[in-house]
Amino acid sequence: MSRQTFAATILAVATLALASSISPSAAQQLVDAPSAEPALTTGSFDTNAEPKTSALRRVASEVAILRYRTALKLTAAQEKYWPAAASALRALARQAQLDETVVRRYAPAVKPLIASLNDQQRQVAMGLAQQAGLAQYAAMF
Repeated sequence: MSRQTFAATILAVATLALASSISPSAAQQLVDAPSAEPALTTGSFDTNAEPKTSALRRVASEVAILRYRTALKLTAAQEKYWPAAASALRALARQAQLDETVVRRYAPAVKPLIASLNDQQRQVAMGLAQQAGLAQYAAMF
């Protein structure tokens, strides 16, 4: 990563951290973590079939995923469903365009988490889905 790209990434993380109210240490971990890039491209999904994304977009999606997790206020019992859901959200964020076929591909990974949410958490999840442009696909989850 070039210095200019790195500086832009740091600026974006700082801006998103302020805008999303995540802690500065969480935002800094996204920038400093040497293993952050592999974590974004690994998982149970076929990453070779997905388009490559910029570092800035990956960082922005990680910040959004941190916001989602915080907003949902998951219980200890629900936490076990989070890694699969987060991986699916990362995969969706890497897609150039979302449509029903793409969402159906990743919905099974999110369904267990959605099923475990209480009414208040479901309202929050629906609000997050609307913000992410996924409200029209909510019935799939």
